Amino acid sequence: MANPRSPGTEASAPLRVSGGVFTLSILHLESNNPQHLAQRIAEEHQRHAAAADFHRHAPVVLDLSAIPEEAPLALAEILNVLRVANWFPVGLRNAAPRHQALAQDLNLPVLRGQDRNATPQPETPAPAQSVPISPGGLTIDHPIRSGQRSYARGGDLVCLAAVNAGAEVIADGNIHVYGPLRGRALAGVNGQDAARIFCMSLEAELVSVAGLYRTLEADHPLWGKAAQIYSRDEQLHITALTL
Repeated sequence: MANPRSPGTEASAPLRVSGGVFTLSILHLESNNPQHLAQRIAEEHQRHAAAADFHRHAPVVLDLSAIPEEAPLALAEILNVLRVANWFPVGLRNAAPRHQALAQDLNLPVLRGQDRNATPQPETPAPAQSVPISPGGLTIDHPIRSGQRSYARGGDLVCLAAVNAGAEVIADGNIHVYGPLRGRALAGVNGQDAARIFCMSLEAELVSVAGLYRTLEADHPLWGKAAQIYSRDEQLHITALTL
């Protein structure tokens, strides 16, 4: 009798594990008080509905740089606050050993690569940052209407007309908008820190580069003006674009 589990069937197929690069938002925890965190999230969502939509079901890493090593941490309660807000905590970083032990008890991964106890290195002047040129890309020559989403996979997105309120433009590389940018713009979504957003008139609901985001309102000093948005030192910068 033939063996039903012959090579190539599901039963004999090997487990395949591969690596990947993903964009994750980083939440810098300012307080170890869960109620304070819940209040801050509620206030942000109340002021900016776009922020609530942006973070819904989004993976987030907790950064504990601001939490003293000796401070108690109600980690289980903090994780619950995030989940109630529809955020998905997937890891912890820059945590003291006692806080790492809490994470392990809760089956929360501790991400390596940045050690809060590492010896600081002397600062050196930052080299001039060049804007990457991606081999792929997408050019759109018509306005992007509310509810539409355009994604340039593997390259830059160039919009030759307006991005209207409620629209979303996304790119693995840079985003160029040669008209008003009124919707949401997310550049470097594959983790490319050097990506930038360029627009002729900044009127965006939300901008994001490599997972860092900011919601905007009409009182921003560059509202309605030519601007560029970029990431540096894990902070989002918005500066005037000199034409």
